[in-house]
Amino acid sequence: MAIPVIGSPAAALAASSPTSFEFVFLTDPHIQPELGAVEGVKQCFAKVNELKPAFVVTGGDLIMDALAVGETRVHLQWDLWDEVMKTLQPQAYHTIGNHDVCGWSRKAVLKKDHADYGKKLFADRYGKGRTYRSFDHGGWHFILLDSIALGEDGGYKGWIDDDQLAWLQDDLEKVGRQTPIILVSHIPFYSVWHQVIQGPEVTLGPGALVGNVREFRKLLAGYNLRLVLSGHGHISERIQFDKVTYLQGGAVSGMWWKGPVHGNPEGFVHITCHQDGRFEDRYISYDWAPRK
Repeated sequence: MAIPVIGSPAAALAASSPTSFEFVFLTDPHIQPELGAVEGVKQCFAKVNELKPAFVVTGGDLIMDALAVGETRVHLQWDLWDEVMKTLQPQAYHTIGNHDVCGWSRKAVLKKDHADYGKKLFADRYGKGRTYRSFDHGGWHFILLDSIALGEDGGYKGWIDDDQLAWLQDDLEKVGRQTPIILVSHIPFYSVWHQVIQGPEVTLGPGALVGNVREFRKLLAGYNLRLVLSGHGHISERIQFDKVTYLQGGAVSGMWWKGPVHGNPEGFVHITCHQDGRFEDRYISYDWAPRK
């Protein structure tokens, strides 16, 4: 291993290379025209801007709902999201949530033959034509999954489809076994808050967790997966299993702009990543007061 000479270009590069970086994970903003949501998201973004993170990753449910509303309401919400995004200074990478999908509900207004049905609006606006992707930053690899699938009853379920799993395997092989990885999924892989609130024997519906995680967990186990970020539950929750931390990131909207969830205030997660694979996280409230 070559040792750079002091004053050489190599030494200057080594001295300037950052050993850590910071990013923000914010999830479930549920933008809508009611209850001051636009003002609330802008207030959240102002707090994020103060922190000057390298970038932002969103965890899905960017809009209040596209599952069971008509075309006009869907486009109104996406236009509001476009508006508030203009106030966010760092680059943002977006994850799709169930409420960002048009018509996947038993109460759907938009039907299968409608141009907006499904995931097209999200993919076109914020996914560069896709609903999952990956990128690299500061020696870490980030994978944003689409964990929303169409259920047998016409609603949604938590699931990673076969085409995406094939892409994921190929993406991981390119990354290698040593690079630390952060994976983002709107619907959690694991969660305990349902059991805490409703009892240990509660039966969860198909939309609560990613239903086929057991089948592809072995695929992930062969790589340096450090952190799995999710939203969906609107609570702040941490599960540690082996070397992986599973973290739900609360919610920008709290209880859909009606107040905190189980005492967890409206907010987001600030994460610091180090080149050696360590990370620290903290949940930050942006001091939102619900509107009456």
